[in-house]
Amino acid sequence: MINKYAGRCATCHAQVGAGTGQRASVNGIWSTYHNGCVPVRVAPPMGCHGGWHDLPVVGFDLEGTLPEPMETRIVSAALVHPDGTTREWLVDPGVPIPADATARHGITDEMVRTGGRPARDALAELGTAIAKLIADSTPLVAFCAPYDVTALHTELARHGLPALDWDRAVVIDPSVLHQQVEPRWYGRRQLGDLCRYYEVTLDNAHDAASDARAAAELARSIAARHERIARMRPDALHQAQIGWHVEQARDLQLSFDRRGLGKTVSTQWPLEAAPRG
Repeated sequence: MINKYAGRCATCHAQVGAGTGQRASVNGIWSTYHNGCVPVRVAPPMGCHGGWHDLPVVGFDLEGTLPEPMETRIVSAALVHPDGTTREWLVDPGVPIPADATARHGITDEMVRTGGRPARDALAELGTAIAKLIADSTPLVAFCAPYDVTALHTELARHGLPALDWDRAVVIDPSVLHQQVEPRWYGRRQLGDLCRYYEVTLDNAHDAASDARAAAELARSIAARHERIARMRPDALHQAQIGWHVEQARDLQLSFDRRGLGKTVSTQWPLEAAPRG
């Protein structure tokens, strides 16, 4: 963030004028820096240990009309398999796509009208594909999984399609993993930010296939750098993330409360049962 007040650069110790540099947190300590002096955080090196990151995982992502997963309508989705095989769905949600959603993912009303599948048909295929992954105990990787999982769960119910057995699913969420291994991280942690940190390629942010591919690679990269994460059985890792997310959500809630933001953070993972506050 831009420095509001003047101060001395923590790197070169020269004066930094107000509004001309940055305030950044390094190891939990906030300091002022010139723009060119901000330390670059480097991820831990990859180890030679084995683990679930050597096994097949499938990346999953979807894009929707709204940020609230229980209200959004899915407009695109993708599953990216470890051999590179990608299944993509362009979905006509049957409702107008808000301009801010189009600005984010680039999908327009015209695109879904002319090239999209009817929502019920596309979602039936997507649900069947994920049901098979769940039955096969194949880990499903989704970044900030509660949005994707809850949105799909809600959409399947909306269209009268069979529900997925999320209690049997193995979900890996790189966002939760990162917060667990980097508890003193105070910077941005969107998918693109973490991909840069963990040296993962993100070709086209907010494209479902690109995000799904990057999420899977990000999960593998985190496990390759943190043996204690990699050595956990995928089903045990899923259960651990439920507890980790609760702790992380409560910390975020405390931060929101201190700032008087009036937001409610869900502690449920990966499936939310109530609308977000």
